[in-house]
Amino acid sequence: MAIYYTYQHAAAWEAAKKNGFLFGDPNYGMLKDEDDANHRPAYDWLAAQYEQRKKRLLNGNDPVWLSDTKPDVARGGFLEVGEPGVVLTVELPDEAVLALEAGYWVFALNRWFLSFEDREAKSEEELRTSWEKMFDREWCEAIVEAYPESNTKYYYIVDQIHLHQVLDIQTFIEQGVS
Repeated sequence: MAIYYTYQHAAAWEAAKKNGFLFGDPNYGMLKDEDDANHRPAYDWLAAQYEQRKKRLLNGNDPVWLSDTKPDVARGGFLEVGEPGVVLTVELPDEAVLALEAGYWVFALNRWFLSFEDREAKSEEELRTSWEKMFDREWCEAIVEAYPESNTKYYYIVDQIHLHQVLDIQTFIEQGVS
């Protein structure tokens, strides 16, 4: 068991209270507009990785994103300006949570080959397989040793958060990036 934090749109939290759990509802997700639609394949790949690695189904939903540090909502950039949100402090079982290195997630989002070799992927399969390194803490930490100017930051995902797993709720109104 570990403590995590997630920020959510207030309407997603209201829906969770009715359902008994919070899940990655696409209605409240970050990929609602067409500008972000090009990231959908990376999110679908990530959802498949979660299901495969954790043996838990997302049932067509997105995973819920988590952090091991409490988000500073005062700095903004979490929701649209003026929208109400919540930061949930949750305690989740280790077997439900999948860690991924944040900087390497960008490789999947942008369809970049995740390698420190100076070459391109030879196939779509090699490209997608390269992204799997973001889940390998040992590999990620070895890169930091090899390239001391780099560092690691991990995000976490889970299929759902039940109400009894919520330890604290902080409400906020998005003020914008400060």
